[in-house]
Amino acid sequence: MTTTQPKASDNSAAHTALWALVAVSGVANLVASVAQAPLLVNLATGLVTLAALTALGTRHLRARRTRV
Repeated sequence: MTTTQPKASDNSAAHTALWALVAVSGVANLVASVAQAPLLVNLATGLVTLAALTALGTRHLRARRTRV
């Protein structure tokens, strides 16, 4: 049984950028919560984190579907 692994060049920059965005927006959300920033700031950072995680999940499912 042979499985094909995704190549390192398959949008790895986009993958790395999405993970970096998740980390930065997650920390920003944490800081905004601790600093009792306005609700709009918390919502914005939370939505950015959610969007990046959704993009990562979508990329994973599409790659998985093409491998099978």
